[in-house]
Amino acid sequence: AEGGLSAAEIREEIERFKTDPDTDISDYFDDAWRECTFTIERLHWDQKRRYPFQRLMVNTFVHLLPTGDQVAIPGQHISRRVIPGFVIAMTQMLGEELADKYQQFCQSLVSQLKTQHGNNFNWEMVYSDPVAIEVVSEVLITICHHFVNLKKRRRWLTDVVNGHMGAPTAVQDIPFEAMECHRLISAMFQSLRDTMKTSKGEERIAVQFGHDRVKMLQVVFAQITRDHRELSLGLNSPPNAV
Repeated sequence: AEGGLSAAEIREEIERFKTDPDTDISDYFDDAWRECTFTIERLHWDQKRRYPFQRLMVNTFVHLLPTGDQVAIPGQHISRRVIPGFVIAMTQMLGEELADKYQQFCQSLVSQLKTQHGNNFNWEMVYSDPVAIEVVSEVLITICHHFVNLKKRRRWLTDVVNGHMGAPTAVQDIPFEAMECHRLISAMFQSLRDTMKTSKGEERIAVQFGHDRVKMLQVVFAQITRDHRELSLGLNSPPNAV
């Protein structure tokens, strides 16, 4: 067509853009790609509403994830791309049968809340529901033995997450390395840690799960504190290969 570009001219423009991209155009495409990525992720999680158990567990560290079009900040955020690997790791630690039972229970809970609240229902109602909070605590107490050797578990979790990373984004992402994994684990256990500090919290956990689990949790919390100190000082770096 008159005034149009030929295929060869279009290819030439694309190659020119690759070698010397215009800043405004680059920013435009970066913004468009970022918006597309978050839209896809929101749609993905909308579809995953059949899986409220995973959402509950991710919510334990959701404050570490960038929201909307927020650019991830190293030291403040971890990448949203860790979610698929985290879900897989949780299933492996719990076992598929137990994970499925929690899934069914949480689906029933969400159905009850939807019936109760109708069109006013939102996921914050699930996250703040006392029964849902109890489920999260129970799961963490159930799997806490995996974290007694925290350094070993952190390395395993880092590998699992990196092996199942979500789709890449256009903007520079935050690698999921030792400190990022530590921060995820620490955030995941923080609510339970706070509960243990209350006058009745430790006693209630001991009655429900036994004193051995309480001692195990205390070991895990001490390991988290130690791991953070060592990572901050660079003491957890792997030795140089000989």
